[in-house]
Amino acid sequence: MKRIDESAFFQALAQSGFEVSAEQMVSFKKYMSLLLRWNKRTNLISRGDEKYLATRHISESLSVLLACDIPQGARMVDVGSGAGFPAIPIKLMRPDLQFTLVESKRLKALFLRDVVQQLQLSSINIVCQRAEALAEAGEFQHYFDFASCRAVASLDVEYAWLRPMLKLAGRFIAWKGGEVRGEIEKLLHRYQDIAVDIIMMSEKLVDPARDKKLIIVQRKLQTEENDRGGRESI
Repeated sequence: MKRIDESAFFQALAQSGFEVSAEQMVSFKKYMSLLLRWNKRTNLISRGDEKYLATRHISESLSVLLACDIPQGARMVDVGSGAGFPAIPIKLMRPDLQFTLVESKRLKALFLRDVVQQLQLSSINIVCQRAEALAEAGEFQHYFDFASCRAVASLDVEYAWLRPMLKLAGRFIAWKGGEVRGEIEKLLHRYQDIAVDIIMMSEKLVDPARDKKLIIVQRKLQTEENDRGGRESI
């Protein structure tokens, strides 16, 4: 099995203020082991990225917990879950959260089900379906507190999929790298009732040179009073 950067990952978590139990450490290691094993069968992550599995993919996933206040027991939907990012790392750190993972590719959905079974995760549902079909079905209309995507499509497309499934005060969170102004402008042109925050991922978890950021989208409500300290708002 390829050597991965576990020690640097757990050190970064501690420096960021995360309290990781021995049981959680075992779960993270087991998740990484499962992912590398399944990566031989289906393309979950690139082979070149395997050694950076912890310090890139998992750390970037967990960065949202430093940027957003996510209430206990919140309902979250993740679209295009693939290798389980960001949902599985967040679930391992916050077992109280309720997740629905949407993945249209059968083998990747089977991988996610194996992770849930092997790690004995509760309150997490795997749906093998396209996001747009799920949104049109109406089963989860205005059901989720948070929705997430990690580099699946452009912001306006991702938000179009997830908007029907979000509660009116729900938040959409996208993981992005590089220049995002064009995508944000397109999103704001299409939806004029939203506010967008850009939050740089914590440098304690993610190398600043990678220019990774979280884009947080929320509908403007008349009673909304957002604390935007430390954020770039549009």
